Amino acid sequence: MKKIIALAAVAAGIVAVSSCCQKVDISGEWTVNEVNGETLPALLEGQEGPFLSFDAVEGKMHGNTGVNIINSTYTLKGKKLELGPAMSTMMAGPQEWMEAESKILGALGNVRTVKPVDEINLELCDSTGTAIISLVRK
Repeated sequence: MKKIIALAAVAAGIVAVSSCCQKVDISGEWTVNEVNGETLPALLEGQEGPFLSFDAVEGKMHGNTGVNIINSTYTLKGKKLELGPAMSTMMAGPQEWMEAESKILGALGNVRTVKPVDEINLELCDSTGTAIISLVRK
């Protein structure tokens, strides 16, 4: 009986360690769905919505805030995500989209971890583990 309990404890430990250290695949294009729990403004006809694209080979992030293009570098170790300084074009747009862009850029500055929800949904989280950007795979 003690051997069964010991084996069960070892198996549970292996599962716990492997789940916390799983490699997360964030490569590809993601539509920005929410920022700090708020849905973004409605798009105009023919307008491309905000997205982020992660290139795992190059370690680069590219995206669009709905108004401007952004580029950065990133490092992903397990679920820890480090974003480098972002570069952005500086075009103007409708006020509500400029405000949304400000929220996106502010949130990106606070991202520390990633949390996969399922195969097509990903959350970028702050240092407390709170989701601050919700993404949907394109």
